[in-house]
Amino acid sequence: MFKFGLSQYYQAVPYPLTDDKTLNNLSLHLGYEVKFLPAFSLALSGHFPLYGVQAPFRESVQNTVMDAQLRWFVDMRRRIRKGKSANNFSGNYVALFFNMPGAFDDDPKAGIKLGFQRRFLNHGYMDFSFAIFKSVFDYHSYYGLATGLSFSTQASFGFALGDWKKSAVAPLCEILLCDEFQPQQWKIRLPEITVGYYLNRIRTGVAFERKVKASSWTINVQLDAAMNRGFNFLRYDHTVDLYDGNTVNQRTFKYAQVYSREGIVIFSVQPRYYFLQKRQRLNGKGGNGLSGWYTGLNTEYSYYKGWHGGWALAGGEFRTETNTIQAGPLAGFQLRLFRRGYLDLNTSYNFKQQLGDQKTSFGLRSNIGVGLAL
Repeated sequence: MFKFGLSQYYQAVPYPLTDDKTLNNLSLHLGYEVKFLPAFSLALSGHFPLYGVQAPFRESVQNTVMDAQLRWFVDMRRRIRKGKSANNFSGNYVALFFNMPGAFDDDPKAGIKLGFQRRFLNHGYMDFSFAIFKSVFDYHSYYGLATGLSFSTQASFGFALGDWKKSAVAPLCEILLCDEFQPQQWKIRLPEITVGYYLNRIRTGVAFERKVKASSWTINVQLDAAMNRGFNFLRYDHTVDLYDGNTVNQRTFKYAQVYSREGIVIFSVQPRYYFLQKRQRLNGKGGNGLSGWYTGLNTEYSYYKGWHGGWALAGGEFRTETNTIQAGPLAGFQLRLFRRGYLDLNTSYNFKQQLGDQKTSFGLRSNIGVGLAL
């Protein structure tokens, strides 16, 4: 099975929230998985981090994470007894994994995963796992097995191509929420959690969306929050004297390794217009729910407070507290999955103003939400 999509995965280089160029810790995912026994598979993948448009392409290349997993689908025997295919790569699994970060930092990780993978609509897949891992160098530590141990949630979704038997007619309404009048919904974003010796981070969010009467307009109100404590690479130009035994040479670095304690809260209100719903209703194809393509307006307020410390910083540390507003046109796509799941992708081009500062700017902001819908 070939897989192409997006992943919320381990990043080779963690950035603090002030300089987090990764879109919700997302990467472009390209993978291949092959069964060599009915209940065992080998999964190989690459995770190309999605950085901002201002970041050089080589930064994404050198920070690409390569991953190898040996998976055991623990419920495959039961699926076979029920007459279900053993070759569709769906089920709950336990995996041993090894991943190698890009050229930026030679620090491979290894550990175990508990997860589940599901296929849908012949060419779709989603994969969620809980990973326990550590640097391979920490396995040789004299300070015990717990040294450097980390825990994290990891997820991916996208398109899949394989040699499984296709369904003649895809059971669409078993996957999507079809032909139901849906006036409102709560959305709880799948949290990104990392707990470990070097980094502790959590990001999550909740949203409420409601239709404006029976029209194609909705109001989406969303609250996102993130907390970060640990070692990060902060965008900070600095020069270091390097001594090679004979001479002293100066070298400039773009990033400084710092220890950060920070948090951010983002509140947004988005009027949305699902512009294809009227046509869908006229064609008898539903169009009464909260799924489909939309345009609208993004309005956003964010509050950030943080502290960063490191030997490369002037004075050894600095503190930051900001209040920022943004507003701009919005375009996106939302889909309800498996009755209680949702996928929401959007991009907006915003005017940005930091309160108390005369400087203004314009820029793109992308947001991808996957989680539980109620």
